[in-house]
Order: sequence, then structure tokens, then C-alpha cells
Amino acid sequence: MSESLKNVLGWSLSNFNPENIMNNIHPDDKSRFVMYEQEVTNFFSKLKPDKVLKYKVNYDYRLRCADGSYKWILQQVSTIQTNEDGAVVRVLGVHTDITQLKTEEKAINLSFLGLDGEPSYYNVLTPYGQQKTPEASLFTRREKEIIQLVLLGSTTLEIASALYISPYTVSVHRKNILRKSNCKSFVELGSKALREGWI
Repeated sequence: MSESLKNVLGWSLSNFNPENIMNNIHPDDKSRFVMYEQEVTNFFSKLKPDKVLKYKVNYDYRLRCADGSYKWILQQVSTIQTNEDGAVVRVLGVHTDITQLKTEEKAINLSFLGLDGEPSYYNVLTPYGQQKTPEASLFTRREKEIIQLVLLGSTTLEIASALYISPYTVSVHRKNILRKSNCKSFVELGSKALREGWI
């Protein structure tokens, strides 16, 4: 675990473990957390062994800090090692404090984000456990790259340089992204992208 755990949640590494996480998930989020984890197990058990490493899982929940307050945590997990049968052996989890990005108390639903050209499945379960039909990806691969760079603070010129395209092309992509997402700004898009699992 990262040393930044103490800065974000106030907990020391020595007394923070999976049991501690479960004990400190907000009571209103705990059943959803368990339901999502069951669906994650179900999803990966149906994948062919060579596909297991090609998915990232994400959703959010509230986690209690050492001072008793709660923060919204976006959990993103990728499998980094499997056995010969494709069973998950080791994962890499990135947990990000998104409290400041939450414009409403609506949770980010479970999504399976396909890597290396695999299809993505957004908002797989509703909070009430009803299966949803996977949605087609809203953005192209290039648009997703631009969204990530914009949200990291890159300018149009920096994005153009990084992706080896013209600034004009970046501007066109930016306009298309806002139109497709029905957002007025990239600040609004950032919040919506987290909520909808677009990044």
C-alpha cells in the first residue's frame, strides 16, 4: 500500500487491511460493495484465460477516515497476474479520493473497462441489483485519449504534441467530446466521466 494512505484517510499502514476496509465502508454503500464484488467474480469466471488481463474494474464508495468523516473513493482494479487457467492471482488497485469531484451523491456504478480493443461494459448493475444491457462505447479510442489528457491538465498544444496530431484536430475532438457527452465544459465532463465510467 502507498504511504499516501495516511495523508488521504488518516490511517497508518500498520492498522489498515482488507478487514479494516470492510469495517469502514459507509453503511449505505456496504451491500452495494459486496454485490459489485460478487459480480466481478462472476464476470471474470466467464472470461477466456487470455482475456482476464484485459479488463479494469471500477466503481466508487464512501470510506471512513480516521477522524470519522467519509471520503468518496474511486476504486480501479486491474489483474496483473493469473495462473495457467486464467484464475486471478494478483491485482493492482488504485484508490483515488474523488470527494471534491462529486457533484451529487449518486454512486459510480460498476463498469468493466476493456483494454487492448476489448469491449467495455458500463453501469453493469444498478444499485438495486438489476442487470443492465452493456452500452456501446460513447467515445472513440482517440477521444478517450484526449479526455484523459485534458483531465490531467494538458493544453491543446500539449495534447497535439503528445498524440502527433494538429492542434486543429485536437480542437475538433474536444468539441465532439462535449457534444457527445452533453456537457458545457471539461470541468463538468470530468465529474460525469467518473460517474459514468468513461475513463
